[in-house]
Amino acid sequence: MLCSGTDAESAKARQQLKFARWGGYQFKECECFSISFTSKLDCQSVRHGGGPFSTVLVSKDGKELGHLDLWVVAGYLHSVDYMPFEDDPGHLPTAENYTLEFS
Repeated sequence: MLCSGTDAESAKARQQLKFARWGGYQFKECECFSISFTSKLDCQSVRHGGGPFSTVLVSKDGKELGHLDLWVVAGYLHSVDYMPFEDDPGHLPTAENYTLEFS
């Protein structure tokens, strides 16, 4: 969902997903995770000026809980972070358990 935009840069991000791998957790106390690549040779660089590349609003039962951000650093997918507005549930929200929509 975070790479589903119709623009050219989102298409490049989706192309990078073919080569992206789990990169481990960024921090021990959070479920935010890093994205790594076995090789970037076949990846097209995403032009992005900073800040989250894409963001979705996370809600449940009509209550807004936070936002899920996809980060791009130096042209490549870097990490996915969940930023809760209140208490951190200790896991990344999924579409199966929460409502995720572009804000």
